[in-house]
Amino acid sequence: MWKNSYEVGIDLIDTQHKLLFKAIENLKENMEISDKSHYKKRLFETTAFLKEYCHIHFRDEQEYMQSIGFEGYEEHRLKHDKLLNDVAEYRNKMLKTNFDHRIVESYLGFLATWLIYHIGVEDQQIPKREHPAPPKQKYEGIYHEYADSIKAVLNILSGLSEQDISYALDCKKHLDSGVCYQVKLAGAQKHSGLSFIFSERLAYGLVKEMTTLDALEFIDVMYSALKEVSEIIGAKIAGLQSRETGVNISIELPKLVEVSDIHETSNCLVVYTQLGPMEMLL
Repeated sequence: MWKNSYEVGIDLIDTQHKLLFKAIENLKENMEISDKSHYKKRLFETTAFLKEYCHIHFRDEQEYMQSIGFEGYEEHRLKHDKLLNDVAEYRNKMLKTNFDHRIVESYLGFLATWLIYHIGVEDQQIPKREHPAPPKQKYEGIYHEYADSIKAVLNILSGLSEQDISYALDCKKHLDSGVCYQVKLAGAQKHSGLSFIFSERLAYGLVKEMTTLDALEFIDVMYSALKEVSEIIGAKIAGLQSRETGVNISIELPKLVEVSDIHETSNCLVVYTQLGPMEMLL
């Protein structure tokens, strides 16, 4: 699962990231153990390690950020805190259900997606030493920024290059099947929200790229991962809308819905990738 592109260039942080990915690989392997008693024992140990090592890694990473006076420290710390809470909640669910396979699968999909994106984007902003951040490129239209946000997320999670992803602004929905999550925008105009439709090919392909699992056999991994992908993209879109409107816009947790329940909207952003297409309806 580990890729050299995830390296941030800080030895301690890169070493700890590799150990986290190794633990996720162990979690994936433990899920396939047929002996029930051994299965639960290994999952108990692996999930306990992940919970504890996330604390250790975040502590060390935060100490490093403070040591160099990293301006983004507080925002970064809050993201760490949320992940620690989510990891603890997932483990409590697994313990209460005696490591129900579906909950373990959901945990794997969530954690792999969160870590890959966080390491591939958020941690890349931590400088090896203090230096000013390069100026961000400006765009003429807000929809181009929406599209570039989606492309950036897919690039980090799947390894697809910029050349492997294209997009078009359309006025109608084309995908009639797949996995769909709705994200409501709090603080925006009434009934405002986003709908993300992942084609089946893209859904399976993304999860396989991130976890090396065949998502056809691990459906809960797929749903959990795509929920996290929708939350990541939704938060980025909300941030862009906040900047554009001057109004503080946040998101509610993504909700899984049927593709057939999604109504036509005035704007549909279609994203094409080598793994398959997706659509964002605004």
